[in-house]
Amino acid sequence: MTTETIKALVWLTLRAPQQAAAALLALNLPGQARALALAVVVVLSAMLGTLAEIVFAFVTKVDLGPAQSPVSLALLQGALLIYGAAMVTVMGRQVGGRGRFADALVLLAWIEFVLILGQIVQMVVMVLFPLVAVLATLGLVGLMFWLLVNFVAALHGFTNLMAVGAGVIAGFIASALIAGIVLVALGIVPVPAPA
Repeated sequence: MTTETIKALVWLTLRAPQQAAAALLALNLPGQARALALAVVVVLSAMLGTLAEIVFAFVTKVDLGPAQSPVSLALLQGALLIYGAAMVTVMGRQVGGRGRFADALVLLAWIEFVLILGQIVQMVVMVLFPLVAVLATLGLVGLMFWLLVNFVAALHGFTNLMAVGAGVIAGFIASALIAGIVLVALGIVPVPAPA
């Protein structure tokens, strides 16, 4: 992919997400390219996350302690993208979708790439207009949800975006519950003591 192709695909993603998802799927990337795409966005996201933490501490003058390790952030990000692709695939297939895990992984990696571009803009906004950064954060969350709903619809061949949106929200809630149970069961998060 050339820089021009990537720019065009980013703009298509923002204007017509389902068409962008179809274009990404039409590339029919080999397994190595899919793995490389995942690795690149994971590394970029981890680096940007660490940098954003440093910039936030500088702008707000709040001491957050030492910045998180980019390696641990990368491992967490990679695990979340793989889990997300599996969740999107399984939940979609349960309701008649036709998406494949490998395709879901490509689409989620692309969403992450677009969000990384948004986070770069957000960091610039945070430095220049700190109070507006909250709105930029809300905008990125909205963009993530919008892209995810449209990409899941394109992946599985769904046409009802409201139903897909409800499924995405249900998936988030189920994931949070499962994560909470696992974290408590492993002793990573303590069970609150009764008052």
